[in-house]
This record gives sequence, structure tokens and C-alpha cells, in this order.
Amino acid sequence: MKRVFVALLFCLALLNCAKKEEKIVEKNIPYIISQENREKIIGKDTIPPMPPIPGWLVYGTDTFIIDSDTKIYYFQRNEIGMICGTPTADTIPYFINLQPRGLILLSNKNIYDFIKLNYNDNFRNITFIASSSDTVNSKVFFDLRKSLNSFTKFRDRLFIRRTTQEEDTVLKYKRNNEYYHSEDIKWDKNRIAFPFIKPKVSFSN
Repeated sequence: MKRVFVALLFCLALLNCAKKEEKIVEKNIPYIISQENREKIIGKDTIPPMPPIPGWLVYGTDTFIIDSDTKIYYFQRNEIGMICGTPTADTIPYFINLQPRGLILLSNKNIYDFIKLNYNDNFRNITFIASSSDTVNSKVFFDLRKSLNSFTKFRDRLFIRRTTQEEDTVLKYKRNNEYYHSEDIKWDKNRIAFPFIKPKVSFSN
């Protein structure tokens, strides 16, 4: 009887270990951005994709750029008020004059502490995780998402998207420690929207 009881406990222990391992695997499933932006069929229900992100909102209040398996760059912007998104909104990212010095380099060792110290409790945080690749599968990504979820409040939002042309360009200059001036860049106007600047009017005598 004693042997049967010990064997039963051993089986239960193995079952619990298997469940824990299964949970860990589920947490670290690769995130494929393009697939997440499509409609999903769950059982008999079809869940439509979220409306596209308006161009003016692409950067939110906090943006984390996945650079490698161990590095993340971060930059912060101003508070965002009421959000009214529509399916027909202009989705071309706005030019924000991002500068290399505005990108803060983080390592996967201090992500949690950094978010704890810098995440704002006074207003709605609209956070973006950006990746240059469509599939995100690095440990630093999973650590970052877990840490952000720990501090996300009811009205906060977290989105995962591809990097913009401006982010890719500025990050390149940041890595290479090169002088950057946005007016020297040949921007693809189909991928970035510049603010309208009223031309100066000269008055002749």
C-alpha cells in the first residue's frame, strides 16, 4: 500500500511539472505581427482585426524598439488625450523629428526596474513595442512584455508593431555614432507624413 501511495505522489509530481512546462512554453510563443493584424476564427466566431493605428498615434507615449536578443531602445513622448480611431484614418506615421540622442539603450537586465521608475501613473500610457522583423521571438521581448503587463493600468494600452522608417533611420545613425540631420535623408513619402509648413510670403515694395 505504501508503494502504491509513493507511486501516486510521483505521478502527480510529474503531472504538475508537465503543466508548469506547458505554461512556460505558452508564454514564449513567437509573436507574428502580420498574423495578429488579421481576423481570427475562434470556434464559430470570427473576430475582426483591430482598426489600423492612426498616423498621429503610431508612437504613443512610450516606445520600445527591439534591437537584438539583449538590447532595447526606448523613447518617450508627451501625454495623449482622447483617442478616436476610425477604420478610414490616415495610417502613415507622422514625422516626429526623432533624434539619436533621444533613444535610450536598455539591456534585458534592467527592464523591470526601468519601467518601474519611468512608467507614468498620472496619465494614460499608450505603449508600443516595435520590431524591424515580422516575427518577434527574443527573450528580451518576452521579458519586456511581462514587465509592461505588471504596470499596465485599466486605461493603458499596449501595441506591438513593425518599426517605422523614421525609427529605422535614426537607430542606424545611433548605432554607427554618425551625425544625423533629418533634412539630409531621402525619405519615402509613402511611409512618412510631414507636417504642412505654410510657405513664407515675401512682400515686395
